[in-house]
Amino acid sequence: MTEQAIFARLQAEGLRLTEPRRQVVQMIVALGRPFSAEELHHALQAANRPVGRATVFRTIDRLVAIGVLARVHHPSGVHRYLLRGTEHRHHIVCVQCGTVAEFSGCNVDALGAAVVAQTHFRVDGHWLELFGLCARCQQEHHLT
Repeated sequence: MTEQAIFARLQAEGLRLTEPRRQVVQMIVALGRPFSAEELHHALQAANRPVGRATVFRTIDRLVAIGVLARVHHPSGVHRYLLRGTEHRHHIVCVQCGTVAEFSGCNVDALGAAVVAQTHFRVDGHWLELFGLCARCQQEHHLT
């Protein structure tokens, strides 16, 4: 997703394009990889863009709420974020280094139908995240 597309989405949601918010979005696009809120804040500081920590966290929350960012859960409790694409995707997270990879093609339809039958809920969505060691961490620990 481009900066301009994100700016348009923010405006469509009735959110102002303040300069700090613009800088946060620009840095997210420039990073081009999954990041934590702290990593984003540090990247902004290193680039001499003095955006407050609270502004970074609030902007991330708003971008998640409007579907621009996906929140990736990590066993450590530190969330990571990445720009969402247009396809339904899931994530696998390295528990050692935090690397996140996307994958498509989950088959939870049968499970969803069973849950609906048992609970009589209406399923509105789901997320699937797997955890393990990436190839680099496996190699570093001689686990391949």
